Amino acid sequence: SDSDSDSDGRPSFSSSAAGARKKARREGEQKKRAVLSSLSTRAHFESSIDGDGDRDAGTDAEAQAQAQAQAEIEAMYHAALLGSSDYDEDEDEEYGEGGRGAGKKHGVYGTAATTEQEDDAEWARNIASGHALSKGDKLAAVDHSSIHYPSFRRCFYVEPPEIARLSDADVARFRKDLDGIKVRGKDPIPRPLKTWAQAGLPAALLALLKRRGLEAPLPIQAQALPVVMSGRDCIGIARTGSGKTLAYLLPLIRHVRDQPPLAQNDGPVALILAPTRELVQQIAKEARVLAKPLGLRVAAVFGGSGVSNQITELKRGVEVVSCTPGRMIDLLVTSNGKITNLRRVTFLVIDEADRLFDLGFEPQVRRIVQNVRPDRQTVLFSATFPRQVETLAKTVLGTSPVEIVVGGKSVVNSSIKQLVELRPESDRFPRLLELLSEYVETGKVLVFADRQERCDTLLRDLLRYGYPCLSLHGGKDQSDRESTIADFKGSVCNLLVATSVAARGLDVRGLTLVVNYDAPNHYEDYVHRVGRTGRAGATGTAVTFISPDDPEEERYAPDLVRALKESGEAVPEDLAALAAGFMKKYKEGLVQAHGSGFGGSGFKFDADEDAAHKKGKRAEARAMGLQVE
Repeated sequence: SDSDSDSDGRPSFSSSAAGARKKARREGEQKKRAVLSSLSTRAHFESSIDGDGDRDAGTDAEAQAQAQAQAEIEAMYHAALLGSSDYDEDEDEEYGEGGRGAGKKHGVYGTAATTEQEDDAEWARNIASGHALSKGDKLAAVDHSSIHYPSFRRCFYVEPPEIARLSDADVARFRKDLDGIKVRGKDPIPRPLKTWAQAGLPAALLALLKRRGLEAPLPIQAQALPVVMSGRDCIGIARTGSGKTLAYLLPLIRHVRDQPPLAQNDGPVALILAPTRELVQQIAKEARVLAKPLGLRVAAVFGGSGVSNQITELKRGVEVVSCTPGRMIDLLVTSNGKITNLRRVTFLVIDEADRLFDLGFEPQVRRIVQNVRPDRQTVLFSATFPRQVETLAKTVLGTSPVEIVVGGKSVVNSSIKQLVELRPESDRFPRLLELLSEYVETGKVLVFADRQERCDTLLRDLLRYGYPCLSLHGGKDQSDRESTIADFKGSVCNLLVATSVAARGLDVRGLTLVVNYDAPNHYEDYVHRVGRTGRAGATGTAVTFISPDDPEEERYAPDLVRALKESGEAVPEDLAALAAGFMKKYKEGLVQAHGSGFGGSGFKFDADEDAAHKKGKRAEARAMGLQVE
């Protein structure tokens, strides 16, 4: 009756307390059963459209594994209904599309972020701010001293005689020829290779490299392969498109091949952490190509797609896992760790470490690293090397890591021609049409915008002017994003408009032009955006628009000047004047500079808390042996 409930349907306290509680329990159980039934049907439907129903029907064992995965899903959803989990299938995404400054421009997380489902970045911010704690927060620290880990082989490299005979002067000249490679670490540091055969790789991998037309290692590969194959921990800093992925995948496959076969309930032997879904999938695709000839299995673990397939793969057993941090933690803590574990991991890769910090994943990365055996081999790769990444490297790498820098830290590849044009908003679209008329017929073109709304507007306008194009941003669901990337890579359509979600790790052959329709809001973002072209020895062009009249964009001019200078490009006079004018106002206290791009956009300290936090960070840095101002 009306007297028994409020207008929102909750039990009213006008009736007796006992009756109200009984009624509430009865209604709650009915809702739980209805939702669980709906979710079970949904999960079964997802499994069907992913193709597992047809593929897994072959054997009873596989069917049973699929059923167990389905049960795990229902258990997670049931836990969510009871309030003990905030598990969300759709995670692993970049935060608000405007970048680090989007929080102030578009609300707490930015207008774009409000249209997205909860993701890894959102999950990271919620943890930091104390809101919506998920199961990932319950990933307990491991006391490794109480666990007996079997020993494993680290070194698979024997220096070839032709390399050993080189003098130190010859090696120095060779490294200089290899794009100015610089190495730092405890001696002896393995010398760079000249051919694939000198790396000590299995014959099946050498044959695969030959079939793919890879005649000789690229600079980062030539130096990283002997370092990692010899069992040393490694920090690899190289420009985008320089071949970093292959530089760690080849030693990883060789390492995994030497380990004992997986037993029942064993987790992976190698774990690769990456910041975005697209990069995780790209790494997994490349790893499968290398692993297949050796009979090894690879799984991609990320949010936004059916979790049942990922659970099934992990339960069957895979030697290599490429993953985003949030989804991996969720699967590690679900069902008391029965889905997978990290006890067998002896090879850990942290790829695009700067982007992981950029998205606020440092706590998740550290939590996962702490759960891996301390004597593991760890490899960290990135294109930029900010102070936060250096601090992480000091804590997660072993006692004698080797740092490899190819072409300088945070520098645009010299094979990319960079142009920066001062253009107000009204002049940008006509100029974009001019560029497309010149480039779109000869190769692929990638246009970057700062917001989802801008992407959608450009898509409509370009279609109106007769240019077939695609769009890619965080507001699209995972299946749309996968099909968009596949169509762009497969030349179904040669024009893509995207936010910075596509700026990291996306490797597309034949990409000849990158246009920054909106100026990147920090230096590292610029390096990675323009690095989508000029990859693997190819040449490319990058054109960046910046407004002389917009105070928001004016503050990005000094970073553009820095990027041009450090890569040896000429700085236009009007850009230099814009940057100088901004710096003059900045020194006078009239304007504020933008952030470094690595601060995140969630929880903020007050003044006292911020001072205490910075003091603790400085103390931590001193303990790591870093110089602190």
